[in-house]
Amino acid sequence: MRIILLNGPPRSGKDYAGGILRDEFGGRIVKMAGELKERTHALYRQMNIKGEPMPHDYFEAVKDEPQECFLGLTPREAYIAVSERLFKPLYGQQVFGRLLAQQLEGDLAIITDSGFGPEAEPIVEKFGAENCLLARIHRAGYDFSSDSRSYIDLSHLGVPCLDIQNDGGSGFRASLLTAFRSSLA
Repeated sequence: MRIILLNGPPRSGKDYAGGILRDEFGGRIVKMAGELKERTHALYRQMNIKGEPMPHDYFEAVKDEPQECFLGLTPREAYIAVSERLFKPLYGQQVFGRLLAQQLEGDLAIITDSGFGPEAEPIVEKFGAENCLLARIHRAGYDFSSDSRSYIDLSHLGVPCLDIQNDGGSGFRASLLTAFRSSLA
């Protein structure tokens, strides 16, 4: 199994890049924070009619807007609080990587929200550095100031790392595909 880890600030183009890569190379898009978001939804009793937590992407369109259902926090603030004050203190910095590694299957997984090096380590350990690729997405005007994540480096684990500039236009798609065609060959 091949793993692509996309890393970059909020709104830098990680999900867009993931869609391009999936369309070009196949595989499936997964979220490192998917489990965190669903467990946060359950904690705040955000359940669907079947009694299951709302899907991880349910609040995506309003993730930076305060929500009464999160007691006035934005969904992003609620996710960060549950992660940093509950899960990581109890289970360690790798907890979400360990949970995701258990679920990964198929030929290619594109993780579009990798933002903590320790979370990626269990995935690299399970699938091997030679089967993983990290791409850091850079976009002018976008940073991590509203987020607890940051740029990561996995080269110490032997994972190849690419830095790709998102120009906000068609050049991003072209440079992304060029970088990945040679890296995935």
